[in-house]
Amino acid sequence: MKYETSAGGVIVARKDNKLQVLLLKDKTAKWTFPKGLIEAGEKKQETAVREIGEEVGIKNLKLIAPLKPVQYFYKWNGELRRKTVHYYLFRNGGEEYATPQLEEGIMEVRWFPWNDAKKIIGYPKTNKGILQEVEVKLKEIFNF
Repeated sequence: MKYETSAGGVIVARKDNKLQVLLLKDKTAKWTFPKGLIEAGEKKQETAVREIGEEVGIKNLKLIAPLKPVQYFYKWNGELRRKTVHYYLFRNGGEEYATPQLEEGIMEVRWFPWNDAKKIIGYPKTNKGILQEVEVKLKEIFNF
């Protein structure tokens, strides 16, 4: 079995005085968070920032807090893989336009109101827990 370690992020912003979260539609047409493999010599948070910039075009990020890593299994070309993803919670620090990295199979990038994101998020076994953790952190830090 092959083991992989990735890092990514949940990006939130206040738009029209409402909390929104940035999601991407991946090549399986599921809404999820940007993430990617950690490169040699790269720190986890650096990977998260790089992958967010590459996959959704947002580079002006402010770290709010690290999130608990998630682990899951998936098959790639018939081979079972175990993946650990280290997520970070970021605030969008600017007015950048989100753009999908089409060559990586990202079909669309969009800001969603918080409650809508909770309804449409893909990979619920991992991503619903991430959104719940983000909600707790935002309440602790910002009285959300």
